[in-house]
Amino acid sequence: MEVLALECTGINQLELKKFEKPEPKNDSALLKIKLSGICGTDIHGIEGKRSVKFPFIPGHEIVAFVDSFGKDADKFIKIINGPEIKIGDRVTINPRIVCGRCYYCTNFPMNQEMCINSITATSIGSSNYPYLFGGWAEYIYLLPGSEIIKLPENLPDKNATLIEPYTCAVGCIDRYSHIHNRIAGDAFEINDTVVIYGVGAIGMLMVAGFYLAGAKNIIAIDTIKEKLVLAKEFGANHTINVSDTNANERIKIIKELTENLGAGVVIESCGIPEMINEGISLLKRRGILFEIGHLLDAGQSRINPYVLCRNEIQILGHYAYPSSQSMLFAAKLLERGELPYEKLLKFFRLDQYKEVIFDKKTENAIKPAFLIY
Repeated sequence: MEVLALECTGINQLELKKFEKPEPKNDSALLKIKLSGICGTDIHGIEGKRSVKFPFIPGHEIVAFVDSFGKDADKFIKIINGPEIKIGDRVTINPRIVCGRCYYCTNFPMNQEMCINSITATSIGSSNYPYLFGGWAEYIYLLPGSEIIKLPENLPDKNATLIEPYTCAVGCIDRYSHIHNRIAGDAFEINDTVVIYGVGAIGMLMVAGFYLAGAKNIIAIDTIKEKLVLAKEFGANHTINVSDTNANERIKIIKELTENLGAGVVIESCGIPEMINEGISLLKRRGILFEIGHLLDAGQSRINPYVLCRNEIQILGHYAYPSSQSMLFAAKLLERGELPYEKLLKFFRLDQYKEVIFDKKTENAIKPAFLIY
């Protein structure tokens, strides 16, 4: 049996190809994919801006069903939110397989993003059987060491496409909660003002996550009016359009909204180096800046060390998320359905890849995705 997959054979070279449907080995599994998100890191790989192994199949934000698995798969594939794997289980995956042996895996097992030997679809490639290691395909092959997350029963398939990016926000909020330790029931009240630079997919889900976690004052900053309007639906109290203001004006506005103290938390998720220094300038003393926008080297940002020292500012790099348990928590947030997540999503067929990936005809979707079937 042949199956379809979108393979990247070189820089900006995508092709819809047929592959032999593999049979999983005793320690592996095969999933049938229904939906697969389009992430900025996928685009970076296609454009040759990050290290990848050509050819490869992009995609890692999937909603899928268990198609088949080997007799010993339960011993080698970790299952989150259930005791065993079954045919037909509706799942997503942690796209990262960690080594379990390096310094970070040994000493920080709940921080899987730190593993120095982790592998993903782009590091495996699609040259050799079983080929199907990426999410822009009808099927994906899971190697031993993979982790699957069974999806909550009442979570709609389409909204489940947001689990992986939402987990980035969950991980960021979890780090904040450990710093401040303000726990109240199943959430924590955030008395600090939270400023979020850039409300694309990650930034918008940061707005949503901090809102659901109890933040009372969220300020969203972007250049696109429509995104800022939507950010208010996801919990932002105030918005600032970069196109209509300069840095000094933005700092003045935020100081006025915070009794002249400044923000307690800044999330830099737009990937513009200059915004890091601006973000530091509007933090109150002992404020925290989370840097999550620079997955590529976009250059340096000039920082005044006096401001860091005098105001005891914390700058925390936030690369991804710590574990598959965080993914399950994101899934449960989505299941609650308290926010209009469907407004972030726009779905396309795999054969529309040229207009979506190269012509950028995504109808201004915050999170475009492929509907596989």
